[in-house]
Amino acid sequence: MFLNHFKMTAHPFQERPPIEWVLGDQRFAQALARLQYFSGQGTLALVTGQTGVGKSTLPRLFIQSLSKNRFRPIYLHFTGISSIAFPRLVVTQLGEVPKRGKDALFLQILERTAKTELTTILIVDEAHPLIPRP
Repeated sequence: MFLNHFKMTAHPFQERPPIEWVLGDQRFAQALARLQYFSGQGTLALVTGQTGVGKSTLPRLFIQSLSKNRFRPIYLHFTGISSIAFPRLVVTQLGEVPKRGKDALFLQILERTAKTELTTILIVDEAHPLIPRP
């Protein structure tokens, strides 16, 4: 209703707005520079922050900035998943049929990523549900 009233062509409050709608500022520029540094070093990066600051938007900007000739990003967004489903999902995103067993899955991930010239970057958004509970 308000789209017609305000003569809008798209819903302004989308879960995942188009990347060109994102207002880049100094904080995003600094965070992107840090992620690009980590991608070149082959290390682990963790992004934390308050709700609504752009933690889920940042990986989208980062993926867009990556060279398609050098990197293969795999983006996984979780709202809740079991620990065994995680490696199965990674294998599926790599284009393989998952094998049985955690050891076999992890070997499958290592073998698949070693076969390519591209550097695989695994981005896990909303990863906190993956932490095992005692």
